[in-house]
Amino acid sequence: MVSRNNSDRYRLNAHDRGYDRRWKRVAREYLWRRPWCIGCLAIGVKRKAQLVDHIVPHRGDQTLFWQSANWQSACAWHHNSIKPELERQFASGRITHRELHLESATAVQLTRERHRPAVGPDGFAIAGS
Repeated sequence: MVSRNNSDRYRLNAHDRGYDRRWKRVAREYLWRRPWCIGCLAIGVKRKAQLVDHIVPHRGDQTLFWQSANWQSACAWHHNSIKPELERQFASGRITHRELHLESATAVQLTRERHRPAVGPDGFAIAGS
């Protein structure tokens, strides 16, 4: 069973938060133009981005939601592992909004601490993973 915190319990569904057909089209175009995860590139790994992340959480603010300057290409790992930690630090005042970028010094440090490259059958890291 997955535990959900109170804020998630009352959170609107994705469509109601703005992630609708229009967003999917715009995000697909954004990823076509910026196909690589910027968090991975920051540590020298070339991995395809899977989604468009809002750098500063929009929290329902549709103006911020649609500002393309507030978007960054990300792989699922960066979005689900590094970005939540950056947002926790931002919410607690330990970092500024500039450090929410996946290529920021804070994000790079977290990535280097947590990144585990894929390992091939020979036991060595697979280049670029």
